[in-house]
Amino acid sequence: AGPRLPGCAGVLCCASGVCAMSVLLGDASLSLSDMTALASTSSEGTDGGSPDSSPANRWEHPPSFYCPISQQCMHDPVVLSDGHSYERRHIQRWLKQHNTSPVSGVQLPEKAIFPNHALRNAIEEYFQQVFSIHRRAIRKTMAGPDLSLESMGSNAALLRTIDALMQCSLLMSADLNTECVLRQIMDEAKMLLGTDAASVFLVDAGKQQLYSTVNSTGEEIRIPLSAGIAGHVATTGEPLVIQDAYNDARFSKVVDKKTGFRTRNMMCVPLKSKKGVVIGVVQLINKTSGGSLLAVGKGSAGKGCGKFGLPPQDGDGPSFTADDLHFLQVFASQAAIALANSGACEPGEASLPMSAVSSWNVDDLVKKPAEQNPEVQALLDASFHSWHLDTLALAAVTDSSPLSTLATYLFDGHGLIERFGLNRTKLQNFLVAVEQGYDEAVPYHNSSHAASVLHSMHALLHHCGLARSAAAVLAPSDGPSDGCLETMACLLAAAVHDYEHKGLTNDFLVKTGDERALRYNDQHVNENHHVSAAFELLQKSENNFLEALPQAAFARLRNLVIDLVLATDMAQSGSLLSSFQEMLDGAEKGVSASDDASDKGFQPSTAKEATLLLQMAMKCADLGHLALPWDLHNCWVRRLETEFFAQGDREQEAGLPVSFLMDRNKPGASQSQVGFFDYVVLPLFGALCRGAGAGSAPLLGAVEANCAAWKALQESAAKEPELEADEQTAIQDGEGPVMRKKHLGKGEAQWSCTPARCEVLANGARSYAEPRGLVRSPHWFSDECWKLGHVETETSCTGVSCTAYSLVAGS
Repeated sequence: AGPRLPGCAGVLCCASGVCAMSVLLGDASLSLSDMTALASTSSEGTDGGSPDSSPANRWEHPPSFYCPISQQCMHDPVVLSDGHSYERRHIQRWLKQHNTSPVSGVQLPEKAIFPNHALRNAIEEYFQQVFSIHRRAIRKTMAGPDLSLESMGSNAALLRTIDALMQCSLLMSADLNTECVLRQIMDEAKMLLGTDAASVFLVDAGKQQLYSTVNSTGEEIRIPLSAGIAGHVATTGEPLVIQDAYNDARFSKVVDKKTGFRTRNMMCVPLKSKKGVVIGVVQLINKTSGGSLLAVGKGSAGKGCGKFGLPPQDGDGPSFTADDLHFLQVFASQAAIALANSGACEPGEASLPMSAVSSWNVDDLVKKPAEQNPEVQALLDASFHSWHLDTLALAAVTDSSPLSTLATYLFDGHGLIERFGLNRTKLQNFLVAVEQGYDEAVPYHNSSHAASVLHSMHALLHHCGLARSAAAVLAPSDGPSDGCLETMACLLAAAVHDYEHKGLTNDFLVKTGDERALRYNDQHVNENHHVSAAFELLQKSENNFLEALPQAAFARLRNLVIDLVLATDMAQSGSLLSSFQEMLDGAEKGVSASDDASDKGFQPSTAKEATLLLQMAMKCADLGHLALPWDLHNCWVRRLETEFFAQGDREQEAGLPVSFLMDRNKPGASQSQVGFFDYVVLPLFGALCRGAGAGSAPLLGAVEANCAAWKALQESAAKEPELEADEQTAIQDGEGPVMRKKHLGKGEAQWSCTPARCEVLANGARSYAEPRGLVRSPHWFSDECWKLGHVETETSCTGVSCTAYSLVAGS
């Protein structure tokens, strides 16, 4: 063995290249023969054996194989002058912004990098050996006396060995895209079962197609959803074995004619999510005599019956057996689970749409059209002429797709698709991609919020005619002036206005030197990113539903969308409001008292005035939950408070001053609503409704009603006696429950609270609430909805008090 290369710790390298003769695990060395022994013992366990008995769980992979930056297995390792090896693309990205070592932080004498061929070869040889061991373990398990056709899908030993192989595939491809992961997995299926080709087709529900980039052609293949063998399996969910493809009426020869490949026989099984939804199919084509599982068929090479196989078929080569089919079904099931549970795909670098989000979920790949769900259709139809829509309820019945569902409905409802000849498929692609950019882990700034803002903007356009008023001065003399372009711009702006929001304020991003703050020079950081990233998404050919729009019309729409999204920056609320009020004051000076201008609303006379009117509408739509019914409004306030507290925790951890309303040990957003309404909300909505005319009266009335409700709560809280000092201590120390009686609207309830549990006795029935998860401080519980007896109640508990809101009693 030659000298150990820099960055090649743990691998003994040969002078003439590399021989991964052994790998070091901490202080112990484990040879490949040792790994083989481990693999042999792994397949001897019973169904009740430990899940840790699979080979993948019996050794650790060499730490030198992992890039110090990405912490993923390297594929193109290079050596830096600090003596460490890194994945090429990650270190190149690092060196563009740093002059120091990613590992030690020491200043680098030079930035030159050199390929580490020895380490790359060692990684490749190592994984070849590991995969070989897993294949032998699977083969041994398949040949075991206890395995039957019926038990294959539930045999613990088989599932463990297949899972071990899956995990190695994920590990090896973790720093690549989803296509590489799928290709690696299907290559293993080819090798195990012995076939000429393997492919994966995924469902594109928007286009009603199956598409594949994992196939033998090296190109993307698209076919109608119901076409061919793959389409039959995708639509029925049933597996198929075709022993003579050209004599099967369901087989399509289109791909064979295009590529010159001859399909003799094939096996196709559905790829299903954990919920049982078909999200694709996997195919193995042309059985050969070279599969690793040959021993299972007693050396038949597919010609005989196998252990529990099909009768032999006449033809010019081996045939698939029942063994093959059932093994592929188990294999595909484990592959779907492994992929769904992995975070292996890096955002933005995958060629398959599913990896465009940081941790994709196969259950999200198939969406049911709204029109197929009467409950969804009823919600949408009721909302079109209403000021209100519960987008959280819409999310619940659309599989977390409220934004794309509502936006498609509104584009149809306003006649925009027909008016501008929009490509419906590309519109749906774009909206789904936008929705995926909203992180549902963010409590407030998620797709349900975006959908709520979208509906609020629609309601203003629908009831107040703002788009038509703006179009009268925004439209060029030879352009559309019916307000449709302005309507589309407003709806588009509302849909993307928080795209890829991190749940963090502009101030936080600036203080922490976030890349977005650096890119946009600390100006409207979130808002600039939202609109920029959305238009970048629109540039993709599969998403560009506006491609047929004339250039001048597109420029007009784009400018308006940018102006509207930037107007949502809360830091600009004061200046926006002042400008709008001055504009209204100036317009009203020239109007006589007998005029009905207040009913019709403000009519802009310049493009600047028209833009300002729509910006005010966008600003209020962004705060639209303030005009929702009390229970919905209160729910959104609690979500905002949760998001604020999460940022406050991060500020505290970073040693930064905790921002206003974000310290969970102080009153939060829910305790400051009266001031917010008085000084921000009422002036904003009052000015908008003054300019929007009489049609906006219900909006202002709803805001005023919620303001009155907050003031009533504040007054009620001020009358509540403070807890005695010994009561506070008892609760904070967890010493027994403290009994309190409180008037909750229509009835009196007796509460018994400790830091871990609250009990309530009301109307003779005792119920309790326990927190689902503690938040940072041990005496704070997250806001949740609980079933208290027969009444659903939102309960917020701290170490010193409990607040309950009954959604039924309204108190």
